[in-house]
Amino acid sequence: MDSHLKRLLKKYNLKIKYSSTHGNGYIIRTPNDYPNLLVVKENLLDEETEKVVLHELGHAEADDDTQKDYKANYTTRLICESGAKNFVVHEQIKKYVDLGNDVASANWLNLAKYIGTDNYYLVQEELLKYGVE
Repeated sequence: MDSHLKRLLKKYNLKIKYSSTHGNGYIIRTPNDYPNLLVVKENLLDEETEKVVLHELGHAEADDDTQKDYKANYTTRLICESGAKNFVVHEQIKKYVDLGNDVASANWLNLAKYIGTDNYYLVQEELLKYGVE
């Protein structure tokens, strides 16, 4: 796991636990004195694990007290998932730029496919933050 992800885990007070689970990942809230657990499905490929961790970090950043209604309220679930997906796009574009890729020649469609999103507008918007028009 790269140092950026480790810093984000520390920032959001999360500890990773790998487990056999029905989904790819989720966060278990713990008492205030302990880090929350970010449970990740074991045996995922490294690239898939990174995307799951970023997605759950997006929940840690964007979800607020409304997340308690996540399972019961469809609108709340949509809002929470949208925030998490947007976080993944933001972080993946940031990583792309930090790796020294030329954003002027970036193919936003290929980037969106790699990230696993069909929100092409958001990918383009994130690239614009780095000077691509």
